[in-house]
Amino acid sequence: MRKILLLGILMMMFFNIGNAETKIKKTRAEKKLERQERKDYNKFKKQMKKFELEAVVKTNKGDITLFLYPEAAPQNVASFVFLAKSNFYNGLSFHRVINNVLAQTGDPEGNGTGNTGYLVNDEIVDWLTFGSAGMLAMANTGPNTNSSQFFITVSPLSQLNGKYTIIGELKSREDLSVLRLIRENDKVMEIEIKGRKVDEFLNYFTDEVSQWEATLKQSK
Repeated sequence: MRKILLLGILMMMFFNIGNAETKIKKTRAEKKLERQERKDYNKFKKQMKKFELEAVVKTNKGDITLFLYPEAAPQNVASFVFLAKSNFYNGLSFHRVINNVLAQTGDPEGNGTGNTGYLVNDEIVDWLTFGSAGMLAMANTGPNTNSSQFFITVSPLSQLNGKYTIIGELKSREDLSVLRLIRENDKVMEIEIKGRKVDEFLNYFTDEVSQWEATLKQSK
């Protein structure tokens, strides 16, 4: 009886050791996967930054040039670039302007209720905040509801931190001066996208662009 009991204890110890080794192996595999994912993501961010994207928002009051940050918000910048290159913004009005606070546009309905028919999730990073004037961000109706509407801040608005996805910022003081001239019902004539190999940028988002194109066609 003692021999049988001892044998059972040894077998239990063997299986427990085996399970522990399996868990360690899984943990190591998971850590290796996480390291690879971080490496791939950092490589992707570097590639996004190399495009050096800029947007020139041409209005009836003058041009407003902004840096774009696809390394911070790749999906939202891709959507913005896609819409700009599709002439979606041409002729739209600044439907919401709060003097010395912000100017908002991008609504095809012109009253703050319109969108593209598709939504893009938030991409909020710590190193981009509303601590200074001139931030370009996606408007929303709650978490993960970004579409076509965007706003540019005229003053620091730290109370917006963590609530809106920032995709860029004004390039110069001259651009801020033009922004300050914008009033409600002023127009976006067009948005020109500049940078290095701009046409290649959207190739990183072929699946998303196909879905966005299909959605826009359905909404017409």
